[in-house]
Amino acid sequence: MSDTSEAIPIFEEMFANRFTQDDKEYQEYLKRPPESPPIVEEWNSRAGGNQRNRGNWYVLFLQDKCRG
Repeated sequence: MSDTSEAIPIFEEMFANRFTQDDKEYQEYLKRPPESPPIVEEWNSRAGGNQRNRGNWYVLFLQDKCRG
């Protein structure tokens, strides 16, 4: 099965029903309630030093790039 032309039809057959109504495992997954997002408390408490313009680095980069 080292030849790609031989492997493609095998994989197409194996995954023909993936993420469809016939995929029982996927249908069970869709029935689950959505998971709540993780809550990260005090994520910025250790930030020390100069943090000025940290969130604007890309905007500043583009401004410098447009200047030439």
